[in-house]
Amino acid sequence: MGAPPPESGAAAPAVNGAQYRPAGGSSSSPAALAGLWNESDRQRIRGRWQELQLRFIDDPHLVAGEAERLVQEAVTSLTASLDARRGQLHQQRAARGLDTENLRASLRDYREFLDRILGL
Repeated sequence: MGAPPPESGAAAPAVNGAQYRPAGGSSSSPAALAGLWNESDRQRIRGRWQELQLRFIDDPHLVAGEAERLVQEAVTSLTASLDARRGQLHQQRAARGLDTENLRASLRDYREFLDRILGL
């Protein structure tokens, strides 16, 4: 078996120079994250995750490999969703025109999107 999870007061390990925050410890709200995600993909992936957890006891090695693939699918899906939103913002900016007030609205939309990404 692997190492037990850190106790609630223990420091989490650093990942890529940043402190790892386990599920539930993220500073972003679920609503902000859900708004960046394709809802049907999110629900499908969550259902598959729950199914994997139920099967773990029967074949841990197989399930761990499937979990790795599921995470890759989730990353791919989220990346596609983020890129689609970025494309929408670009189209909105182009459609608004170049006067200062329209550019201000575009900048506000980009700021909101970036804040949501940085909150992940």
